[in-house]
Amino acid sequence: MTETPIYEDGAAIDWWFKALIVATIAATFIPGLAIVSHQPLAGWLLLGTTVFDGLLFHVLLPRRFRLYSDRLRVVLGYPFAFSVRLDTIKEARAVSSAQTLFNTGLRMATSPSHGVEVRRRGGSDLMISPMNRELFLEQVNGALRRK
Repeated sequence: MTETPIYEDGAAIDWWFKALIVATIAATFIPGLAIVSHQPLAGWLLLGTTVFDGLLFHVLLPRRFRLYSDRLRVVLGYPFAFSVRLDTIKEARAVSSAQTLFNTGLRMATSPSHGVEVRRRGGSDLMISPMNRELFLEQVNGALRRK
């Protein structure tokens, strides 16, 4: 039987971040298409790079944040995810856009204006960006108090 999350939120992704992803994909896709008939090896290498970049974005970008009674789960592209046990979390707090962009630890924030820092004991801090930052913080900090 699968445990039901206490709370679940999607990842906020800014328009400029989406544009950066599209530009990265287009930077190899368009030239690859343009030269594949004249220089097949180079064209196919560029198209292969496009696929590889797309897979990396799919796998590494957070999709959802699920809070359970004992852990916070960061859901990445299917089938990947990782969990942070609540007993390793010191605090979760809202941070400024600058702190979101320029901070140590594992940065998985895709929207600086929604930045949340999850400070941990004995592990790397985590920077994420849930869609509803205030409600997310309320839920996580409530779960931490109950522990």
